[in-house]
Amino acid sequence: MRFDYLTSDSEKSLGPFFSPMMVSITFNCVWIIGVLLVALWPQKDLFHYIHGHKIPLTFLGTFVGTLLINSYVNLRCGRGEIFPKNIFSKMVREGVTTLEEEHGFLSYGFIQSILHVAFFILLAFPLLIFSANISGISLTVFSKALSIMFTASLLCRLFSFLVYLLFGRWSLTGYLSTRIFYVFFFFATGAFAAFVNPILLIYALYKGEEILTGSSMNAYPYYIMIVTAAILMVTLINHAIIKRNIFKERSA
Repeated sequence: MRFDYLTSDSEKSLGPFFSPMMVSITFNCVWIIGVLLVALWPQKDLFHYIHGHKIPLTFLGTFVGTLLINSYVNLRCGRGEIFPKNIFSKMVREGVTTLEEEHGFLSYGFIQSILHVAFFILLAFPLLIFSANISGISLTVFSKALSIMFTASLLCRLFSFLVYLLFGRWSLTGYLSTRIFYVFFFFATGAFAAFVNPILLIYALYKGEEILTGSSMNAYPYYIMIVTAAILMVTLINHAIIKRNIFKERSA
């Protein structure tokens, strides 16, 4: 198995981990999360908040901020948008079959997506731990919030790659499709399907409350089931498309 996405910075990689532009974006994401942590740092000791039946906003703000940033960066990575914005760079990438398309999706692109999502979260992990500790968040709540962040980011990554396979890297339709999906998933669902809205779920965990579905089921396991099913479905579609394209190339 090849792991070219770890080291490759060529036009054949949609989202190389350590290209100069990716490293710059990653660094900017981490310091933005750090600024959020500092900005939301409580002005009083935790026991003052507990006495007033309140919880510092540090956990909520840091986790939601990391969720949105991480998911958006992975949305861009899945569609191959992380490259220098100049005419020469675009010309070099024009018509190139990427590494993600040359290998079976389950053995390459899917693993790449999981590792890259985990890599982003790992970089922010110390800040997330600090925010949870400052707000007095339990390990159980912290773990659930982390799983929400991971699954939401992974779904964005996989959906964006599907859009790339369907419409290509330069298509306006593809660009708009990924942004509409992002707005729908993180914001619009809050109006009619709160049980699958990652932001509202993290807010509910922060408040120690439960969002109930229509069947009076706790929203967290419902969210995990729905998003995991969506991840599985998009993964299988991506795999089928790539397998079909590889078969066509070999048959030509």
